[in-house]
Amino acid sequence: MQTTRDQLSGPEAKTRLVEQINACLRSGAYSRALQLLRAAADEFPNDTILSDLEKLALNGATRKAEADHLITESQELFAERKSAEAIQLLRRAYDLDKNNSLARTILANALVEHAQSIVETNWLEAETLASQALALNPAHPTAKTLRNLIVEQKQTSSVDDWVEQARKLHTSGDLFAALAWVAEGLAVHPDDPKLSQIQDAIQRDQAARRRQARRGDLEDLRRMELEIDAAADPVVKQALAERIQRLAAKYWTDGEILAIANRLLNQLGLAPPQSSSAPTKKGAAIIFHVPRPSAAQPSSATSTQPAPIPLPTSKVSPPAPVPPENVQASTAPIKATPSTPVKIATTPSEPQRAASQSAIASSAAAAQVSQRKQPTKSKLTILILVSAAAILSIGAIFFLVRRHHAPLVAKTPAAGPTVPAPVISAAPVPAPVAPAETTPDPPVPDAPVSSGVATEQAAPEPPPVPARNHGTLLVVAGQDDAKVFLNGKLQRQLTRAGQLRLPNLELKDYIVQLSKPGFQDPPSQKIRIRNDGEATLTFNLQPQPRLASLTIQGGLPGTAVLVDQTSLGTIQPDGTLSIATVTPGDHTIELRKDRFKPRQLKKHFVVGGNITLAAADVALEGAPGELKITFTPNDANVAIAKGEFLKIVSSGVALNLAPGTYTLTARTAERFTRSSTLEVIAGQSRTLDLSLAPGGMSKWDDPAAWRHEKDSFTRKGGDFVLYGAVPASGTFLFSAMPAKGHLLQWVLNYTDSRNYILCQMDDTNFYRTVIRNGQKSETISVPDKGDKKSFRTLQIRVSSTEVVHVIKHGDSWTVLDRWSHPGANLSQGKFGFYIPGNDQVSLASFAHYADLNLH
Repeated sequence: MQTTRDQLSGPEAKTRLVEQINACLRSGAYSRALQLLRAAADEFPNDTILSDLEKLALNGATRKAEADHLITESQELFAERKSAEAIQLLRRAYDLDKNNSLARTILANALVEHAQSIVETNWLEAETLASQALALNPAHPTAKTLRNLIVEQKQTSSVDDWVEQARKLHTSGDLFAALAWVAEGLAVHPDDPKLSQIQDAIQRDQAARRRQARRGDLEDLRRMELEIDAAADPVVKQALAERIQRLAAKYWTDGEILAIANRLLNQLGLAPPQSSSAPTKKGAAIIFHVPRPSAAQPSSATSTQPAPIPLPTSKVSPPAPVPPENVQASTAPIKATPSTPVKIATTPSEPQRAASQSAIASSAAAAQVSQRKQPTKSKLTILILVSAAAILSIGAIFFLVRRHHAPLVAKTPAAGPTVPAPVISAAPVPAPVAPAETTPDPPVPDAPVSSGVATEQAAPEPPPVPARNHGTLLVVAGQDDAKVFLNGKLQRQLTRAGQLRLPNLELKDYIVQLSKPGFQDPPSQKIRIRNDGEATLTFNLQPQPRLASLTIQGGLPGTAVLVDQTSLGTIQPDGTLSIATVTPGDHTIELRKDRFKPRQLKKHFVVGGNITLAAADVALEGAPGELKITFTPNDANVAIAKGEFLKIVSSGVALNLAPGTYTLTARTAERFTRSSTLEVIAGQSRTLDLSLAPGGMSKWDDPAAWRHEKDSFTRKGGDFVLYGAVPASGTFLFSAMPAKGHLLQWVLNYTDSRNYILCQMDDTNFYRTVIRNGQKSETISVPDKGDKKSFRTLQIRVSSTEVVHVIKHGDSWTVLDRWSHPGANLSQGKFGFYIPGNDQVSLASFAHYADLNLH
């Protein structure tokens, strides 16, 4: 039993772990994701899913570190008033890490500031920048104000401004943008001749380019005709057919090109013949419809041909009349829609047809006699006589049909295979006239009617004997006066004694539905009627509920829900709550939870209705949290940001902040910037004490061993000379050179003399070697030329997942090496220099900026 429990818990634990890691990756908490993965390495060794997640986390951490570095560099450029270069770095930072709220906020603000600086001189560029800022933050108030200002400038701009920009766009070849720009200018300056002239010029250029492109495509078609003659391989033919169809699709209204394309496709032998009715094979070429200038008009005989008169019947509608044979068919294009022919079981007998024709002829003759005998009478008299003759003829037809004609029954056979669309060519093809597909409704049996009693109230009679090839359906509802629907058609009878019997139904499938006021509609049921007896369907009609219900989804677990100040429950851990006992009417719903502001909603409940509140409806605003930040040195610049919110922090001054995740940025007098995220919890007070000053020479294990000479410190020998910061996370910034010896050497991740990372530089290269258990496991070499007898400035960023070396050349920084090792915490151990024997190292400057510790 225990083994089974363990087998079940393993997959569940892994599923929960994967969900947590994915949540961290989505929010940008890559360090937390790596911590979870390392903690689970022993429980799930060599798991492919976790390995893939670890790669994603490492990649995300790398991108975040690079984005943070770019943000730091951008701040330095802003300080030097190099806004354009700073914005480019911020764009790169945002592209690297879309979850970096600091990059998004700073980039949006920078775009708006730059737009404000140029809006008076170049409002077009300012509009572009404002739109980009609003794409990053749609609620940016300054960007909205700036956009409104630009709209006003557009309204007051001169015609020359619009014409100049339109010419620039036209010259650059962007005709669509040029036409759109001219259209916008005409909206401000309607009917201006300059704008109209340049619009005409752009349209002429556009038309000329289209004609040139068409000539090129025609030449391409003619070249393909030569290729068809030489093509024998079916694969080559298929490729040619695809090229022809792609080209023809560009000119779907061009008759000449479509005609050539059709001819080439037929020449390839890949298109179906016109007379073929077989289904088109998959992958076959499609012949294009060639438009005609006009369709053929019907002849005069067609227009004067009298329409056939339908024969009325007592119970069944007659089939659609068949047009006379001499009526010319329409030449409109035929759409490829499947149709099923309708066969008529019985047709009028010869005496009936003769009678109908005789009656029609009589009415026509009467009209002619009236015209001959009374040529001077008014048209109204002639019309009255013709109408009377027609009425008499129709009455005679009706009498004959009632006496001699049997009811017509329309039968629809099973649908056959789908017929493909016919090939459309330039010549008109007469369209065959087919009767529309019909599905006859089942005949509704006449209920017996007794004297003085309505049909619905007649007492049920014994079931009639089903006709041949017909069946009977008994619908059991359990309630009287329920409506019954067959295939969506309401039956005349209502249920009596809880049931309804429907005889003489065709042998086929029916969809049966029930409905009664005050009861819920039960699910429809399907049944097949057979001629081997009576089929029965039973429904369960349930009364309509007299109460309403409330459903909450995506709520905050533990939130109390009150309706009119009466508690009705608490939102469950999965964020849901269902209440089915709400009295219909107007009610006030209130949501309460500690450390959150209460929220009220007014809703109207109806009988049997359900009010559903989604996450956005029940979201609670957290009560403000208090945050106090103290930092040294006092001249540091500390800011806290969240979305559009940006606040400069004064040391020791408490802030009341809305709950959520904020980005804290600290910049020292040396212009070194660090950032981290912190969480403000609703209703909680929190104090942070930040030491922003960098660590200097005093933290070396033996500071006195460093000899101070002029502007540098020199150390002789000592092998591994270590710095006292543990863990060694943060940024090491120094300028160093080998005063004696061939190499400048330093170590990272040092735990003992057999386990560390050794880095070296000579005149031409940078080297990195991993030492584990006294053995070299990895060595890389990166070219970097320099003078080993001059100071080199290096910046080393160390985190738990990555070590990045950056070297300064002139005024720019270049990444030398970026290294990570899955499963290892690279911030453990110490940083230091390796000075063997009598070698010496000189430091012109040295500082260690520890990561912000916000926990």
